[in-house]
Amino acid sequence: MTGTQRRVVLVPMTPEEYVPYREAAIREFAKDKFRSGDWAEHEALQLSAADHDALLPLGVDTPDQHLFTVRDADSGESVAIFWLALRPLAARVEAFVYDIEVIEKYRGQGYGRATMQAGIEKARELRADSVGLHVFGHNAPAYALYKSLGFVETHINMALEL
Repeated sequence: MTGTQRRVVLVPMTPEEYVPYREAAIREFAKDKFRSGDWAEHEALQLSAADHDALLPLGVDTPDQHLFTVRDADSGESVAIFWLALRPLAARVEAFVYDIEVIEKYRGQGYGRATMQAGIEKARELRADSVGLHVFGHNAPAYALYKSLGFVETHINMALEL
């Protein structure tokens, strides 16, 4: 990336955009859960689909689930997707980032940072008290991005393979 900061806009995902997003998201989440050792390979796709169905029973129309197509503010090109959910957390409301996926050809160009910053601003607009997320231990680039944005660990799970 050059010295310029990327600017993006979050555009509500359409039902037509949701169909291919859902298929890709289920595959990617299944891969991550298998890679992390949470799920066996033979069950990962089915469990991933069940998780997505539980969280998004009405797709883009599911209450408190905000799915966005992320577009470059200058070119209008679709560069990423972003899924932000509002959920109660004690007496507060947490905005939770369920998914951020920068399109491969745009990775390493500042779009992940710009998307997260736009998502944090969207959480403020939605009157959330905090923003939470989960990052898989094998995703070092995402972990580094979140740390650089000021996110701190609230839970750490560790494993030793025997």
